[in-house]
Amino acid sequence: MVRTETGWEGEWTAPFQSGLLTFTIEQAERIILETDLFPDKRKITEADYAQMIADILAEAAACFQHCGAHLKFDSSGFARKASLAQWDYIDRYFYRLQQWFREMQAKPLRRLSTTNQWIRRENVKHVTPALLAWSERHPSNGMSQEIPVPDLVWSGIREDTYSVYENRVVLRQLRELQHLLREYEAITIDAIRSKAGYYLDRVNGWLRSSFLQQLQPHVDPVVVSQVFRKQPIYRNWFSWFQQLYQFNEYSIGLKSSIPLKDTYHLYEIWVFMQMVKILRENGALLDTSDLFSLEQDGLVLNLSEKKESRIKLAGGGTLAYQRRFKPSTLDFVTYTHDMIPDIVLEVEGKLYIFDPKYRIDRNLPMALGEMHKYRDGIVRSTDGSRAVEEVYVITPADGSENSRLFDNDYKQKHRMGVYTLKPGEWDKELTIKLTDILRESVEAMS
Repeated sequence: MVRTETGWEGEWTAPFQSGLLTFTIEQAERIILETDLFPDKRKITEADYAQMIADILAEAAACFQHCGAHLKFDSSGFARKASLAQWDYIDRYFYRLQQWFREMQAKPLRRLSTTNQWIRRENVKHVTPALLAWSERHPSNGMSQEIPVPDLVWSGIREDTYSVYENRVVLRQLRELQHLLREYEAITIDAIRSKAGYYLDRVNGWLRSSFLQQLQPHVDPVVVSQVFRKQPIYRNWFSWFQQLYQFNEYSIGLKSSIPLKDTYHLYEIWVFMQMVKILRENGALLDTSDLFSLEQDGLVLNLSEKKESRIKLAGGGTLAYQRRFKPSTLDFVTYTHDMIPDIVLEVEGKLYIFDPKYRIDRNLPMALGEMHKYRDGIVRSTDGSRAVEEVYVITPADGSENSRLFDNDYKQKHRMGVYTLKPGEWDKELTIKLTDILRESVEAMS
């Protein structure tokens, strides 16, 4: 706002061009002005924004359950139950447990224990308080100079023992892990079942270790002792088992918050995840672990500008977000400058580029014109032949203007065009297009 000769003038831009604006002027008397802002049908609304966030996170969770994420993730809530999240933790970090047990087995915790019993006098090595007390109670058999020491005396024997609290807790934890691995060994997924059997054999071998023999597992509530708090090996071991059951809930979030003004960025991510959903429902997903990364706050979707994320598809194809093409890349190159299309589908050495554009209808011809640089400027590094088969713009616009760009005849003729994709609505044509690309690749392979 700025002050003018007649008062104050200003401008306020709403993120979604809808809602209620309240303006208060504090002068001698309070003046409140209210203005209704009507939605612009060419743009998405605030409800659409919330829907896109929900759709992105829902598909992220589905990808995680479908393929698993081979990395650590944020979790909370204690639960003694088997889960994909817990198995991922065991599979990724069992090698650490193996290393710590090897070190523990080499130098297990022990203490000096003294037990009193009848022993021969020549075997007495230490004059203990118990021996002195016994001699005072038995003067006839005592150690005076007048009366010789008897052949058998009641004395203490010192010996090392592994029966300490921490070792008994370790034994209890190993038996719990043994039981848990038997559960995973019984499930129907072959990859998990075979690995669980391998880990179970290792645990069974650990339970036969000499320092754990003759011990009874700890049965009372487990507390953090000074050894578990300070001794490096036992501390790491204890922390590993603490985390083992913290998978009642796990969360997946976005890499960073997306301001309302950056609706176009959120729309790009949403379109990508909608395409992932189409491919997943067609059984084409192979590995989606590249979608996720570990940040300080936990597991997040690793989708951001200029940060390539690529998922693997069945048959060797890929779907990439923000894939970079340079004059020096191995498979496909550019002969002008670096190019980073938003979404690139690669199937059988052919590229299909989809570019989400949060634009109104009248700007779509210009947006589609920009796609020529991708179709003509990205070539194969081997022979310089054109690598991009088709290019398309995806927009929330309904095609009331420039409707010819949305027609199937236009798309088939020019191998480019515009698809409509809006939150809360499903574009059947885009689904058919992706399905056709996958089917053609399968037919070409056969």
